[in-house]
Amino acid sequence: MPEFSIVTIVKGRRKQLANLLYSISASTSLPYDMQVICMDDPDGISIPEGLPVSIHAMQDTHELPLAAARNRGIAAAKTGNVIFIDVDCIVSPTLFANMLPGLAPDTIIAAYPLYLPMVPDTGKYGELKHKAVGHPARERIPVGQPVDHLQFWSLLFAIQKQTFDTIGGFDESFTGYGAEDTDFAMMFHRAGIKQLFVSDYVLHQYHDKYDPPLNYFDSIIANASRYQQKWQVLPMQRWLTAFEGMGLIEIDQAGKIIVRQKPTDSQLESSVSPHPY
Repeated sequence: MPEFSIVTIVKGRRKQLANLLYSISASTSLPYDMQVICMDDPDGISIPEGLPVSIHAMQDTHELPLAAARNRGIAAAKTGNVIFIDVDCIVSPTLFANMLPGLAPDTIIAAYPLYLPMVPDTGKYGELKHKAVGHPARERIPVGQPVDHLQFWSLLFAIQKQTFDTIGGFDESFTGYGAEDTDFAMMFHRAGIKQLFVSDYVLHQYHDKYDPPLNYFDSIIANASRYQQKWQVLPMQRWLTAFEGMGLIEIDQAGKIIVRQKPTDSQLESSVSPHPY
């Protein structure tokens, strides 16, 4: 099997990272290197013995530079095959062995998430899988055949460095949460790159979430406007429609978003989602 690198970006979530690192160390195939990009102070990270992890601190004025952090990670990766893994994941022991054989210059390889209702005390995949549930929409994605590029999600994907460079990486004009991965999908689709799923899983560790994500209201509006400017269509339309229905924004006929008011504390509280996904 070819050598490969892993890239993970993190802010806070030290327990989740510890669980992810444990699961990687228990894999049937170990990475040549792993690059952890911290969007905060890198203190408090413990590395399992024998796992070749390098830690980098982002020097960025934005509190959540997701696109820039991913680009920094792949630039630091030491092999030509890179697997991006979200810090909230716990990987199956066979995940890497199943993802890498299909990786080629014209492909991106993904796998399926299952959702845990908690942050576990351990990263032992086998002890946790039966506690996780699938996402109703993602369970319907087929295995082994090209799928719509808009099914891309930056939670987990494998890509060759040369492919990443061909695409142009993540667009760093998207700052904070929202649309940067959809923009990446549009870019790789335009470059003729196809996305395939393999039959394997990661477990997604629980974190508080909002539906719609009012906690990221400002960056969603900014990034949606940037995306509309670039692609002439608004992304995240379910969320924007919800914002509009709450009286927070208005979308004019040209697709311009006009902010009417910021979310109130009560609106924020009422948008907390009970679902693990």
